[in-house]
Amino acid sequence: MGLLGRTYSAGVTVRDGSDGIVNLPPLSSDVRQELLALTAGVEGWLTVEEGELLYRLARACTGEGVIVEIGSFKGKSTIWLARGSLAGARTRVVAIDPHTGSTEHRHDGAPVWTYDEFLANLHRAGVEEVVRPVVATSAEAAAHFDQLVELLFIDGDHRYEMVRQDFELWFPKLMEGGYLLMHDTIRWAGPRRVARESIYRSRNFRHVGFVHSITFGQKVAENTPADRWRNRYLLLLHTVYDRLSYVPVPPAIKRVAKAIFARLQA
Repeated sequence: MGLLGRTYSAGVTVRDGSDGIVNLPPLSSDVRQELLALTAGVEGWLTVEEGELLYRLARACTGEGVIVEIGSFKGKSTIWLARGSLAGARTRVVAIDPHTGSTEHRHDGAPVWTYDEFLANLHRAGVEEVVRPVVATSAEAAAHFDQLVELLFIDGDHRYEMVRQDFELWFPKLMEGGYLLMHDTIRWAGPRRVARESIYRSRNFRHVGFVHSITFGQKVAENTPADRWRNRYLLLLHTVYDRLSYVPVPPAIKRVAKAIFARLQA
């Protein structure tokens, strides 16, 4: 495990469509413990802090658009999104996945089918009413999708060309003022490269930040010079964070490093 471990949280502050700051309320201890219990047995690669970010942004959605998740696997992130939605405007969560596993799951040639377990996990979490599963690839789903997207979470195939395709297919469907989140932008070359090219260096995002491996930003028609300077600063922080994640150090130093990065993003 590297310097920053797997439990870093940035202390998220996001902003609305004006220049006013919207502080997303944290989860109560009861809600947090309930979600930890609901997702503890669900296979997946999502830290608690990343899950809380999904919950808080889903809870803040107005219902003007839908929430789209590219890559659901067995439903760990879907549950965080859906429970956040249920605590807010009950915005529909469209969960897109072919449910045939990612490339690392198919290395032995055996067939993979995750849909049944995905549905069972949603049922146990009590979120079926707001989730619309779409059993398809990202490209197949995008070809027939005509709804506005208020919150977009990209966590599909991590190969660069596939992450790039997901971004190019779905970014036009994201409404202005909506948020894009991209998972595994730390340590994974494909998502990291797309995030740097298309979020941190883009003129179409402001209020960019990251919580462990999730990079997020708010879509705008064109950001300001001040936004671009801040995004480049966040890119520098993200690059340093990524490199430090490979360095093994004692837990006490990890805690100090996490606190420093949280303050630097404020």
